[in-house]
Amino acid sequence: MIEMRRRIKAWLDVNEDGEVTVDDIADLGTGVIRHEGMLIAGVVIMVGSMGNVLNYWSIDSDFYWFCAGVAAVLEYIDDIRKRRR
Repeated sequence: MIEMRRRIKAWLDVNEDGEVTVDDIADLGTGVIRHEGMLIAGVVIMVGSMGNVLNYWSIDSDFYWFCAGVAAVLEYIDDIRKRRR
């Protein structure tokens, strides 16, 4: 378990200062995470929910909340970058 934490911390520590901070997370998403990511996550949530309501498919609620969490993280990272400009 401790080894896994070290690996995750090393992966997220973009500026290699030994600490995972908001700067690391913002740098991690630079150029990759923009409004398009939030749009894709929102569309997945919307289409998936509507498909469940209309009984086209059955999506586990855990996957729905995973997509909602991804959208929230993307929005947070985008907001942090906008504040720093």
